[in-house]
Amino acid sequence: MKVCVLPLVSGLPLLPTTTMDNEEILQELDSVNVELQLVQDQIKQLLDRQEKLQDRQSELKAVLEACEASVSPTQCGGSVSVEDWSGPFEWDSRADDVRLNVFGISSYRANQREIVNAVMSGRDVLVIMAAGGGKSLCYQLPAILRDGIALVVSPLLSLIQDQVMCLAALGIPAYMLTSTTTKENEKFIYKALEKGEGELKILYVTPEKISKSKRFMSKLEKCHHVGRFSLIAIDEAHCCSQWGHDFRPDYKNLGILKTQFPNVPMVALTATATQKVQYDLMEMLHIPKCVKFVSTVNRPNLFYMVREKSSVGKVVIDEIAEFIQESYPKNESGIVYCFSRKECEQVAQELRERGISADYYHADMDVNVREKVHMRYKYVLN
Repeated sequence: MKVCVLPLVSGLPLLPTTTMDNEEILQELDSVNVELQLVQDQIKQLLDRQEKLQDRQSELKAVLEACEASVSPTQCGGSVSVEDWSGPFEWDSRADDVRLNVFGISSYRANQREIVNAVMSGRDVLVIMAAGGGKSLCYQLPAILRDGIALVVSPLLSLIQDQVMCLAALGIPAYMLTSTTTKENEKFIYKALEKGEGELKILYVTPEKISKSKRFMSKLEKCHHVGRFSLIAIDEAHCCSQWGHDFRPDYKNLGILKTQFPNVPMVALTATATQKVQYDLMEMLHIPKCVKFVSTVNRPNLFYMVREKSSVGKVVIDEIAEFIQESYPKNESGIVYCFSRKECEQVAQELRERGISADYYHADMDVNVREKVHMRYKYVLN
């Protein structure tokens, strides 16, 4: 008889199934199912407890930071008060009007009001907020309310294009200065920065523009000199840190913005950041005394499913195509992620051969072709 080592269940080794009859197997299966359900319930309770502890941890750290920053040591007793950013503030009515009548948003989500108020008060702010939590409003609303031009640094060209298109559709004068910007728009942007000519409220750039364009930084300095530089927003701020999961070298140089424009409020935003990454980016951006807002990263509307993948490439594509056709019969749009740029092209081609409207999108594409693909996808979504 051959013997194999098997995992433990309830601390006891599983018996080889050859020594068990059907009834015994069914009984043990029921027992395993019951125990699995108990474990799942315990995991849920632990996750809920973890989230509450993390919220309390953030509150206590905010109290500690306020204590350390206070002028009088006596304030470090049991009655330390953390700044209340919920209001009221003098700009409340204007903020409510713009939020509702420009953005079409009836009410704030968690922490949005407080973040807006902190930025409007001229404070540097660090925002940890899950994707879909409404980070964009946290800097777009103050950008409209404050006088002058707001600068937004974002690493993704597609995201920049989306944001600019959405803001333009709302009647907000937003532009981007990237490799795809036309000479005409570039000339307009530089005139707006240097001389205040033309209407410009929000300007999107990539981190490379900050670190590699002396001309742009010169125009930004002139904008600041005459008091028309309203705020700085660093999106995907975790990229500042080598510990961040999307580390991008040019993000390391963004600290120059706070060095050259120390009185311009900066808001750094990211969906996820460990404590180490938070400390890293605060140091690299030179915002050690920033107000920190940490929202829950739990997104109950999302779920994950793990499926077994065939070792045969053709079968994998067949299964992807079948899943798309069966799960989304009304021609909904979606994204398939691949491990390489070459795979993106191959998968898109093979999906088209199976009757699915598909195209690829990656950094090696010609910028104009890539933008056309993005616009086609955006058009379908709308």
